[in-house]
Amino acid sequence: MKVLTRHISDLLEHWAPSATKMDYDNTGLLVGNPDQQIDSVLTCLDITPSVIQEAIQKKVQLIVAHHPIIFPKIKRIVSTDPVGAMLQQLLQNNISVIASHTNLDAARGGVSSVLANTLGLKHTSFLDDSYQTMRRVILRIPSSLKENVTAALHDLDVVTSVTREEQNIIVMCFNTDKHYLGEIQNKLGTVIKGAPHNLDIIPLEGSSPLFGFGITGYLEEPLPAAAFLELLQDRLQATGVRWSGGAKNIHKVAVCGGSGSFLINKALGSGADAFVTADIKYHDFFVPDHFLLVDAGHYETEAPIIGKLQESISTAFPQLNVYSTTILTNPMRGMSP
Repeated sequence: MKVLTRHISDLLEHWAPSATKMDYDNTGLLVGNPDQQIDSVLTCLDITPSVIQEAIQKKVQLIVAHHPIIFPKIKRIVSTDPVGAMLQQLLQNNISVIASHTNLDAARGGVSSVLANTLGLKHTSFLDDSYQTMRRVILRIPSSLKENVTAALHDLDVVTSVTREEQNIIVMCFNTDKHYLGEIQNKLGTVIKGAPHNLDIIPLEGSSPLFGFGITGYLEEPLPAAAFLELLQDRLQATGVRWSGGAKNIHKVAVCGGSGSFLINKALGSGADAFVTADIKYHDFFVPDHFLLVDAGHYETEAPIIGKLQESISTAFPQLNVYSTTILTNPMRGMSP
């Protein structure tokens, strides 16, 4: 099977739907042709001139980045502008760009989940689970379509149950997140096209298990605060860790990759002993003595997603050459005491 840019877009859209991104964000296919055939992909956090040179050397046709290369709106593309020069080089070398940003922050298995796994946290759950987006779907179809519909939904990881069957009509029910309804309806449309059917969608109470911000979990065993900070530095290769608070032992930990200051109160309310994130302002460091607040760096807390993107694309498309960037794009440097 030929792999096109849009096939990678579809994979990422299923994992982290663009509808879950923040309003200010810019995600999806930002540069290139959705129907371009590809055989090599490069994953990265940031697109820089060095990353583009790496992509050219590796002869890749697609870069999948966490941070969008086009973030504020741009009015022109000129080679004297840093972003314009990079866009020009990408287009000249037929390299497409897909960005998965705040939607990947919110996705299960996304940025914060990978950070939690990197730190070895167990029994994880979302820190902010305010996505009230679950729906109950009731589908009425001819009994003859049961097998085909079940198989189609299984391809989308949807498990159905049959509530009743009478007079050659079957009623199937399942729960899903509203962000997947479009994908599900498109898939069903190919199976039940032309057949009589009815689809009812009912909102459910409770949070979605698929989308949220930040993650809480537990260390295998409690650690003294100093040992926990050493663990952070080792696992994240972080040289500029800053912290406040006087927690002596750390067991329950909250994390949010990137800028997570907005979740500090959530972390405190969750009963976490520590919260690991980045981009914390001075006044936010004033926390209770029983709590440890850690700024481990924006790049450091998000960099683990580079390997996860590479793994996910490789697993879905084993015929592709998928590389993680070897370029350190962190613009910040730190000195150890």
